[in-house]
Amino acid sequence: MLRKPPVSSILQAFCWTLLLSLFVNASVKADDQAIAIDWSSLASRHHQVDVQNANGEITFVSQGNDPFVWFRLPPLEHRDMDWVFEWEYFCPDGITTPEWRMGDNASLSPVWELPSVPKAEGWTTYSVNLSGLLRDRFPYGQSVSVRMDLGTKAKSRLSLRRTIIRPISAQELEAQQHERQRRLDKQTLAETIREHHQQEWPVVISQVKREGASVVVRGVCPRQRANTDHWLVLRSPEDVAATPVALESRPAWPIEADALNDQFQVTLDGEAASALRPGSRFQVCRRESESPSLLPCSAEVYPTVESEVSIDPPPALHAAKGLTCIDSRFDPDMLRDLGLQHASVNLLLDGLVSQTEKPGWVSRELKGARWWVNEPQLVGYDRNIQIARDAGCVVAGILLIQTHGNVADPANPWLGHPESSTAGAYAMPNLTTADAVARYAAVLEVLGERYCGTDSRRRIDHWIVHNEVDYGWQWTNMGEQPFEVFMDHYVRSMRLVDGAMRRHNPHATVLISLTHRWNATDCIPWKTYAPREMMRWVIRDSEQHGDYGWGVAYHPYPQSLWEADFWDDTRLNQTDETELITMKNLHVLDRLMHQPETRAADGSVRPVICSEQGYHAAEDQPAQLQTQSVALLKTWQILRECPSVIAFDYHRPVDHPHEGGLRLGLRGLPQPGNRIGNPKPAWEVFHAINTEREAHFVNDLLKQ
Repeated sequence: MLRKPPVSSILQAFCWTLLLSLFVNASVKADDQAIAIDWSSLASRHHQVDVQNANGEITFVSQGNDPFVWFRLPPLEHRDMDWVFEWEYFCPDGITTPEWRMGDNASLSPVWELPSVPKAEGWTTYSVNLSGLLRDRFPYGQSVSVRMDLGTKAKSRLSLRRTIIRPISAQELEAQQHERQRRLDKQTLAETIREHHQQEWPVVISQVKREGASVVVRGVCPRQRANTDHWLVLRSPEDVAATPVALESRPAWPIEADALNDQFQVTLDGEAASALRPGSRFQVCRRESESPSLLPCSAEVYPTVESEVSIDPPPALHAAKGLTCIDSRFDPDMLRDLGLQHASVNLLLDGLVSQTEKPGWVSRELKGARWWVNEPQLVGYDRNIQIARDAGCVVAGILLIQTHGNVADPANPWLGHPESSTAGAYAMPNLTTADAVARYAAVLEVLGERYCGTDSRRRIDHWIVHNEVDYGWQWTNMGEQPFEVFMDHYVRSMRLVDGAMRRHNPHATVLISLTHRWNATDCIPWKTYAPREMMRWVIRDSEQHGDYGWGVAYHPYPQSLWEADFWDDTRLNQTDETELITMKNLHVLDRLMHQPETRAADGSVRPVICSEQGYHAAEDQPAQLQTQSVALLKTWQILRECPSVIAFDYHRPVDHPHEGGLRLGLRGLPQPGNRIGNPKPAWEVFHAINTEREAHFVNDLLKQ
């Protein structure tokens, strides 16, 4: 069972967004009651800051990793309206984690975290609701010393002008009230979803199956409930099934249970069966009195997906060598010589379909609607997939959606969730309306049909649904969402992918993508989540809503991405309570996959793909290069002890110049005339793994 989040966490999340609102709007003007801040009054107490003052501007340049400045907050009267701390600023690099302390002895003060100062290469405005930040510690009527910490980086430059304390504006107050209600509504929805998810239902749908041209729904409804205004409802993929539904808004059929055994059966023929949309599911609901709404009284259950084709399964794998980032730089013969058996390719879903005609795009009818398909973009994907297939690899496709600011065709409706933020690299799909679901389903249908395996050179068997969803704020952004709301939406995306892919390939598997933060305790409310809780949610979903072919795409990076010696990781143990799962304790995940509640309905163990992880080693650091080689050998020793792990896709084959200084590649940085860089020693070790030559490297590197 999932733990109910403590009220303090909910309030903290609420206060973070609501009360530390950041209003980047240069049009906000101080009213007549604004009070200017004098930065010089306590300048002697500044620390690791060079101060420049000219032309009405003051500039702070940090000189170390603990820069802070002092000023005096003037006495402010108690008001019904909040006080706002505001400045105009110029800061090309931005400042993360600024902090606020009060009182002459800062070591005795609480620490209030301020919103980060966004990068600004022109003058703009930064505002903080100070009354909301300090709450009952606001020093009304007093003049107090304030210490403001300016992040933790040296050489950061912050120029300020017009620093004031002012009453909150009417516009900000309205936005604050709107945000308060929005978050309350989100929390109410989260509680409804959580209760629904944990509920043991008196009515059970035991099967939803196509039989010829019909769809048959079978289940059990106790006699005292049957024939009392209970309905079988077809819930649309955009529905949050934990919430009531209007009787007239969805197809519904009355429930009539057998008087002897409480069983019921509803058969959908003809038009009703053919109109079943991808992602739709069935649920028994009841109506109380003359209410126009139906209340859920069963879990929603998805139809069994039956493939329309018959193809051979992919080769059975265990601890297979794989690589990420396969593209046209690589020759299939080189990859085959490496002994690769698995590979992953990124598939950006943006711009794959359009409802308007475009030059070079192919007209298609998909699910009864006319779409134009971006054939040139698909040909590019074909090329990468064919390289991996020609090398003998089973292929995984990673389904990604760009955030709104990165979409190349803003005129074409965007696939991403409407609340997603450009703070993320990628976005959650939009499943909030029928039109949005239809667009996403059309993209999935195109991919499922094209890469199902009827053409063996462009076959994908593993579908990784988005990226590192536990760190959703950065890698699958849906905006700020309670855990339950995020997971309800994400699982619906997994189900849509499963339905589209298995219709064309009965062996297709969808995988949830997770980081190594297994039981993370540092989650940011409504932004990041613990993988262990996500796994529990997906397991429960499979039990309640119908089993399907899912697995796990795990990223067991070392504790520090900069240190390849994962065997020295300390923030972990060998139990399910571990904070991290890295290669050192990968057995924890493998044991979970073998538990009865995690297995598929037929008792089989669901697959794990270690789909992204690598070991840092700069080309000019001999010790790092040797540790990288040792890490590879130790990795495969552990993988062979974990039967659920079918493949390990090393990330990445070649160093990337824009990965924050990380050098994870088996080969060095690309050079003019050498797109795949020079091989590091680890390239040859990787080549030897799973061959007779591996023993040589084990003796040479592990038995010293």
